[in-house]
Amino acid sequence: MAASVADLCTAAKVRRLARRISQIYDDALTPHGLTIGQMGLLASLSRRHGIGIGALAQKLSSDASTISRLVRPLEQAGLLEIAPDPEDGRGRLVRLTELGAERRRAAAAGWEAAQARMGELLGEGRLAALRFMLDDAHGLLNPGQ
Repeated sequence: MAASVADLCTAAKVRRLARRISQIYDDALTPHGLTIGQMGLLASLSRRHGIGIGALAQKLSSDASTISRLVRPLEQAGLLEIAPDPEDGRGRLVRLTELGAERRRAAAAGWEAAQARMGELLGEGRLAALRFMLDDAHGLLNPGQ
């Protein structure tokens, strides 16, 4: 019997896996009021003193509209702020607030629990292999990055 399109579609398989993994992380972060996307954004901002939406999207391998949708509720919750770029008055920079830094630190326990859960479910060897394959594939699909 020939393989179906669903059996061969790499995009469908990656999206299905991404949804399940995101669910595991989101479940662990729910008590902290964050999703895995928001946690990644806060973590990225914790290493910067301000970054534009476009640059942040590029850093996170995303697009500006997705980042903007993540930023809005975090800004409304006081976890980050958007301020004019002092070097370019037309630009705006996203910055983590102290409240955002505190929330990220507290939510790290949820993230660590999700990491441990992934190891339990997949086994450490399979998890290491998955990480390697994901990084390798990303590098091959994005030469020069």
